[in-house]
Formats: sequence, C-alpha cells, structure tokens
Amino acid sequence: MLSLLVFAPQPGYAACKNSGGSSGSNKVGSQVNGNSVTICASAETISPARSVTVKSVVTTAKPVAKPVAKPAPKQAPKVIPKLISALPKPAVPAKSSKKKVIVSKKTKVVSKPSTRNATNAAAEFTPAALFANVYPSNQLSVGQQASFESIAVQHFRTGTLLNLPTEVRFTPFSVAWNFGAGQYKTGAHVGHAFDSAGTHPVQVRVVYSVSYRVKGSSTWISEPDTITLADDLSIEVSAGSISENRPIEKPPASRKVLLVGQDCLENPGTFGCN
Repeated sequence: MLSLLVFAPQPGYAACKNSGGSSGSNKVGSQVNGNSVTICASAETISPARSVTVKSVVTTAKPVAKPVAKPAPKQAPKVIPKLISALPKPAVPAKSSKKKVIVSKKTKVVSKPSTRNATNAAAEFTPAALFANVYPSNQLSVGQQASFESIAVQHFRTGTLLNLPTEVRFTPFSVAWNFGAGQYKTGAHVGHAFDSAGTHPVQVRVVYSVSYRVKGSSTWISEPDTITLADDLSIEVSAGSISENRPIEKPPASRKVLLVGQDCLENPGTFGCN
C-alpha cells in the first residue's frame, strides 16, 4: 500500500525575517540590513512514503533419509552348512552423508518513509549611491539663491537565487533637505538662499521603498522596511553682495577690420555693416 506523509510547513525564507510567501515553486523572504537588502529563497522537495516489494532466494539443505536394508531372501535348507557359512556375507549399504538442497523464493514488502530536502540561498542587493549637487557652485553670497538637486530615480539591481534570475527594485518616495538652523525642504529639486556668512553643511536624505521578484513570478513582492541614503554638501557663503561675487565676465572679443561699401553709421544697411 502506498501512503503519503505530509509535513507541517516550515519557514521557507531561510535567514530573512520577513516572509514574502511563494514565488513560483519557491518560498521567498527579505530583510533590510542598513543600506542593503537581503533576498532569501528556499526550494523544498518532498518524496512521498512508498512500499517496495523485495524478492529474495533462500537456499536450505536437508539430510537425505537413511536407506533401509532389505531382508535377504530365504535360502534353501542348509544342505551343506559348513560351505554356506564359508561364503561372504552380503554387504550392508553404508549410511549416506549427502544432503538434499532446497531452493525457495520469498517475497517481503518494505515500507520507506517520506523524505524532505530543502535548499536555501540568499543574495544581498544595494541601491545606487546618492549624490547631491548645487548650482551655480558651492561658493555663494549672503542672500544668493542657489539650486539644490538630488537625482534619485527608480532603478533596479539583478542577481541570482537558486540559479534563478532575481530582480530588486528601489523606488524613491521621500527626498528631504536639511540646511541647518532648523531650515528644511523636501523635493528632488529645491532652491535656497543663506542669510549668514560662513560654512554651511547641507544634507539630503532619500528614502527608498524596496520590492523584488524571482523568475517564475510576475508579481513584485514588497519589503516592509525601507532604505535611507544620505549625502552631504559644504557651502561657503561670503558676506559680500551678490554683485560683488558674481563671476567675472569674459572681455569682449577684439575688434576686426571689415571691408564695407559705405559708412555704416550713415548707411547701416550697406554691404558688410550687418
């Protein structure tokens, strides 16, 4: 008789604390560790219990029964007793030492329990580095408006789990700027002017949501935790006016001698005056 043993389900997301359920035929999970996320996968195979019939050959040996000597036939009346007594006595068959070999076949049913094999794997994924920029430069004047920008966009990282292509998606949903002195702004592109001279540290922080999928599933699985990246700028602000600190303009191009038809001041439409 064949029977199937069902095991109680075990966590299939290996070392990851957050279960992502099933992706195809695998169990998956995830866990954020600082600035990276670990994706875990587990493949489980269960061989059902089964009964196997085993045939064996048994060989036994039994001794052959001892032969029984037949009685000698009756003889005629002893006419010559002395002559008869002189004749040799008939030989008695010796006991046989041979054994009879018996071969028999036996059938036995062996039950094998079910077996469970699990293979676990994990891979780590890190979002792209974050960079902040300021325009026109990091050297500004008091009251000069500057543009601060952080190019944080949705991007992907790829790898393999259990020899299956795995994809992780990082999506920015929060960009916050800290200009010091309790001044904060949000957005990927912001403008700001400093009202005091000196060195001003500026920090941008981007919060990414994380989702992933393993080949065999078209559904993205969301990781409940987020990843936060930051970058810093150092802005030098001078006390001079904006006009005093504007970049020096390039001198005008040197004059050239041109061939014209008439005086360009009196006749501006003359050939060569335009």
